[in-house]
Amino acid sequence: MYIKLHPTETSEAWKLIKSNWVISWVTKCVIGFTVLSLLAIAWRWNRLPPLVPLWYSLPWGTDQLTPPLTLLILPLGALVIYLINLLLSMYVTAEYLIFTQILYVSSFMVNLLSCITLIKILFLVT
Repeated sequence: MYIKLHPTETSEAWKLIKSNWVISWVTKCVIGFTVLSLLAIAWRWNRLPPLVPLWYSLPWGTDQLTPPLTLLILPLGALVIYLINLLLSMYVTAEYLIFTQILYVSSFMVNLLSCITLIKILFLVT
């Protein structure tokens, strides 16, 4: 589907974008995964040790450990990626629906993997 829009018509672009079922479904999932991640952190907060593993790309040992507050990087980072993709879809790819859908699906994947990683870390240390 080809949508002819001028980049300054953001309200029209948003109306056309949000009416798509893929985009509305992904938006609901992203909000759900972000809330689920934040609730999981709040649920396990009292049981968390002073240092939790987060930086798995670093060498094994104390380099991987970080204070529990930095676990918020996962849901908030995924939310920031969603918001960046939202802005890109409104200003750059609004004319081509398939590119907009690809941006939203990539946001969904990042948010899903972030939520899974966070829950695995929480169950690992508590």
